[in-house]
Amino acid sequence: MNAWLAGHFFNPAFVASGMLLLASPIIIHLINRMRYRRVQFAAMEFLLASQQRNRRRLLLEQLLLLLLRMLIVIAIVLLISRLILDPSQMSIFRGARAHHVVLLDDSLSMRDRWGETSSFAEALKIVNRLVAGGAEQPNTQKLTLLRLSRPEQPVLSERDVNEDFVTELSGKLDQQAFPCTHRALDLVTGLQAAGKLLAGERGTIQNLHVISDFRERDWQDQKAISSAIDQLTSAGVTVNLVRTVPEQHPNLAVTHLSGDIQVAAADVPLRLKVAVKNSGQQVATDVRLAMFDNDEKIPASVVFEKIDPMTEVSHEVDVRLTTAGRHRLRVSIDTDSLVEDNARFLAVDVPKTVPVLIIDGDPSGDDGSYVAEALAADPKSTGFAPVIENVEYLRRRPLDDFRAIYLLNVPEIPADGLDALEKYVTAGGGLAWFVGPTLRPAHYNDVLYRKGEGLFPVPLDTAPEVLTEDATNPGADMQVVDHPALHLFAIDNTSLPKIRIEKYFPVTDDWKKDDQVRKDRVRTLATVRNGDPLMLEHSFGKGHVITMLTTASPDWNNWATDYSFVVVQLELMKYIARTDRSPEAKQVGEPIQLLLNPADYTETVEVLSPGVEGERTTRLQAAPEQHETNASNPPPLRLAATFRETDDPGIYTVRLMTQAQVSEDRLIAYNVAPRESDLQLASTADIRKRLGGNNKVTIQDFGQLEWVQGKEAGSEIRQWILWILLFLMIAEQALAYRLSYHRTNAAAKPNSSGRRSETARRTTTSV
Repeated sequence: MNAWLAGHFFNPAFVASGMLLLASPIIIHLINRMRYRRVQFAAMEFLLASQQRNRRRLLLEQLLLLLLRMLIVIAIVLLISRLILDPSQMSIFRGARAHHVVLLDDSLSMRDRWGETSSFAEALKIVNRLVAGGAEQPNTQKLTLLRLSRPEQPVLSERDVNEDFVTELSGKLDQQAFPCTHRALDLVTGLQAAGKLLAGERGTIQNLHVISDFRERDWQDQKAISSAIDQLTSAGVTVNLVRTVPEQHPNLAVTHLSGDIQVAAADVPLRLKVAVKNSGQQVATDVRLAMFDNDEKIPASVVFEKIDPMTEVSHEVDVRLTTAGRHRLRVSIDTDSLVEDNARFLAVDVPKTVPVLIIDGDPSGDDGSYVAEALAADPKSTGFAPVIENVEYLRRRPLDDFRAIYLLNVPEIPADGLDALEKYVTAGGGLAWFVGPTLRPAHYNDVLYRKGEGLFPVPLDTAPEVLTEDATNPGADMQVVDHPALHLFAIDNTSLPKIRIEKYFPVTDDWKKDDQVRKDRVRTLATVRNGDPLMLEHSFGKGHVITMLTTASPDWNNWATDYSFVVVQLELMKYIARTDRSPEAKQVGEPIQLLLNPADYTETVEVLSPGVEGERTTRLQAAPEQHETNASNPPPLRLAATFRETDDPGIYTVRLMTQAQVSEDRLIAYNVAPRESDLQLASTADIRKRLGGNNKVTIQDFGQLEWVQGKEAGSEIRQWILWILLFLMIAEQALAYRLSYHRTNAAAKPNSSGRRSETARRTTTSV
């Protein structure tokens, strides 16, 4: 009931108390009936007899008079409470002191264009009209403007709305000085920030206007949004949702661009994967993607003949980057309603070759040669440059330049070599183990496994085991799971049965073979026919470690002589190759955070940002990283710098200066969030349903501006009520005059016959 009153009256508090006044005419009427004491005398008997003849007429006249007086009271209450017959037409400017908080959505989808306008341009117009309407009630309204991208930092805070403010704001709210972002933003965060801003404010009417395009994806987490709005309305805030888009427009977006850039090499084919999504309601045909390298078009192209509505399709294409160095890749499609998602960027740092270190534990063996041949049988096709060394290399030379390290049939690793190897993998380096006959199980268990804390994933039994034929357990000697490095076996089911495993190193009996039972960081990728693990994966720091419990040479198997060995080793290198040396990929809006070693770099930092008008340079000064003063073991001193202006998609260049005064560039690719490309609208009915029928929330469709007019929607009905009240008061006075007693001069004097006139003999009494 209270919600209904609030939706139909400007001053609902007066309605309940006003309705109590309806009892006053009834009470007065009853008092009048009790006012006289009956006295028996002859003249009254005559009058009572006359009254009985006119009783019904008098009763109707008295009830009509009572009704008129009650209607007068109702009309006065409606005037004071200011009735609105259609709540959707209720003006937000009620003449009382009010605070209007505007939450302006400036996410990427608000750049949706049609004709000569856009969703964000319409939003700015609504803000200007809102302020102009408030200026018609000067000195009663104040406004706070929040952007969804930074709701905790108001653009305008509690500004008085008047003509001067209207002029000031019209100069500020244009898309050049007040641009829309390229970010994916959370509506819940903005609602919570608005709630905190309004909390504790007393004595004013509070209105929150959420100006947005209201896409379907924004309302998928309906509980969070509904809860945030319920908290606002429970605190007395009127929530007004204002839509800025008339309908869903067709849109195609490049949603994905990736590749094996960690193993890219000059003049070697680099496989890229690109995806396009059609978020429109119509089939898209003949969609063509153009590819660019450092703004020069690449001959390779991708064509999608058909993309169904709300469907994403992908394609893989090989590109050849002929020169070593830094490359800025871009794929794009033709423009549509949302231009900003029609391109995607990828930064690639291309070396001449990809160095790989192979440590062969048996100088007389040939394990290393089999791996080297698999990786670089044709260096121009793979780009890998394997180097075969003995275990002493780990302690003598730096390892950071290698993308991955193979350890083949290594008996044991010296302590200083192991320390260097652990630091390498912890930092993100890739490592692959192959066991062999020279391996010493005690060293591996005690030093390398270390109860699950070391580089080796499992404890080994004391000796290798021969895999015997078992007629009761037929099938391939090696059973594999779905994994990127073993993808070949999923598409070619003829390769796996040809592999024969003759010998392998088993794990100890107390090591549980079921990954689900163990629940540690080790995953089994392949087993032998009897169920013992053969190939395992685990992480160590930021690096990936793959372990094979058989040899890399044909000593214990025939795999090294099969073509599948070559394919798996190439895919294995892509999987474990260190990625920390590859350019970063981020989403627009994420800051660039740098931590530099002062022994290697100076404090000077430059950031070259992309833009429509070309690159712009920002200079930063790195400062010593701050730590807690009470830290017992503070980390080494590093220089820290942060750059936050990363709203534009494209390739950012971070230019550092080494202590040798040589500049060093790092590339970072920034792309828009794919979810913002989905322009499907949430209908008003769906929003109502998800809000649980909260009737304290109004929803304004696109183009509906009556609510923002300064003229009150209830002024016309007030005029009708005034005329009705005037008519009722005249009718009440006329009827009351007719039913009341009036002494006249004729009644006081007798006529010529000595009798009083007929008028004098008339007497009006109460019913």
